[in-house]
Amino acid sequence: MSDVVQIDVTLLGRQFTIGTPPEERETLEQAVRLLAEKIDTIQAGGRVMDADKVAIMAALNIAHDLLKTKLGDGGLEMSAIQRKIRSMGEAADQALSASQQNLF
Repeated sequence: MSDVVQIDVTLLGRQFTIGTPPEERETLEQAVRLLAEKIDTIQAGGRVMDADKVAIMAALNIAHDLLKTKLGDGGLEMSAIQRKIRSMGEAADQALSASQQNLF
C-alpha cells in the first residue's frame, strides 16, 4: 500500500486537507486548479451566491464538461479516441521506420 501525502487546499475561503497517493498528487492539484477556475468564472458573473451554491454550480460545470469530452461531439467515447490516437501513432512509427530503411 502506498503512502498518502496531505495537500492543503483553499477554496471559497475555506481550508481543506486532502489525502492522496504521491503518484496522484499532480492530478489532484490540477483538479483543484480546475475547480478554482470554475469558481472564479461563476463569481465573476457578478451575481451574489452562497458558497455552497457556487461550489455546486462549479461541480455541475465540470461534470458537464467531462460528459461532453467522454461522449464527444461525434458520439465517441474517450476510449475510442485513445484507440484512434494509438493507431495513428503506430502508423506514424511504421512510416518513419520505412523511410529510415529507404535511407540506408
